[in-house]
Amino acid sequence: MTKIDKTDINNINLIIKETKIKDISKIKIKKNNYEIEISSEYSNLQSQKIISADSAPEKIEVSDVSEIINEENIVKSPMVGVAYLSADPNSPPYVKIGQHVKAGDTLLLIEAMKTFNEVKAPRSGIIKKIVVLNSQPVEFGDTLLIFE
Repeated sequence: MTKIDKTDINNINLIIKETKIKDISKIKIKKNNYEIEISSEYSNLQSQKIISADSAPEKIEVSDVSEIINEENIVKSPMVGVAYLSADPNSPPYVKIGQHVKAGDTLLLIEAMKTFNEVKAPRSGIIKKIVVLNSQPVEFGDTLLIFE
């Protein structure tokens, strides 16, 4: 049985949000050996998108989430904007997975209204997962990264 993680769930939520914006009625996602189908009863049934990464689908259940993450280990977006993992496209990212950071270190930037706002580490720790992508729009409360 394939396990899905928090990143997969966040990606599914993003897809659901996008389908509402673009009025797509059905999306089918195949990844490794599992398949997810998202459909809307309210949309026009003529629109359909299929995303395929592999075949041999297997049904999954929400209870298959690989781990539960403590809220205190999640860094969430303090505002609506666009997330940037580095100061500019030619610079290295502020943090990498496995890196130890101290409280107050800059983790990433969020651009809002042409102003770049630093997102600082709320505590010291090791970066377990970077959920947000570079140049990705974020909403208030979206998960940006996760500490171990």
